[in-house]
Amino acid sequence: MNARARPWIGLCFKLMAALALIIAFVFFMRMQEEQSANDKLRNQGVVSRAQVVDKAKDSLTTQHSGLRRRSSGYTTETDLWVLTVRHVPKSTVAYADYPAKVKESDLPTAPALTGDPMTDSAHQGIMWVSQEVYDAAKVGDMLTVVNTPWDSESPVLVTEVEAFDPSPFYPGIAVSLILAAVFAGIGWRRRWWHG
Repeated sequence: MNARARPWIGLCFKLMAALALIIAFVFFMRMQEEQSANDKLRNQGVVSRAQVVDKAKDSLTTQHSGLRRRSSGYTTETDLWVLTVRHVPKSTVAYADYPAKVKESDLPTAPALTGDPMTDSAHQGIMWVSQEVYDAAKVGDMLTVVNTPWDSESPVLVTEVEAFDPSPFYPGIAVSLILAAVFAGIGWRRRWWHG
């Protein structure tokens, strides 16, 4: 192997190890973010019954820049499944009390529409749900939801909070750490420097 190339090969593997560590960190931070949001709903959320008043399919378009100077990049489109609901953002039923102390049938529901946009908007919420939930929901259906005081317009299904599981992040973290260790081991081997 060319003696001049050896240091550069070692450096490339070290950079790949650093990149793998960064990816592992991104997976970990994403997991922590979702865990934190879920914990806030569990510890400080309030529960109510929400009525579906509208359904809409939307999409999010993301522009990615090109690597080459003349490349315009590419776009990706992600489907969004949106339910508009009427719920009780200032419910007095804490998440911790449901269903042990308060049954589903006793949960508060939004009052009837008054015709006053300001009054009615206080009970409106937007939910981004999975396609399965979207397809199963019909206008008029009642859903059990939870929200926090600082995110009152974006309630979440209680079933999603109950089912939260951080384990899907573990494989990504593990694979990234293994790759980082492998690349680092190769990058720091003396044979790249001395043959």
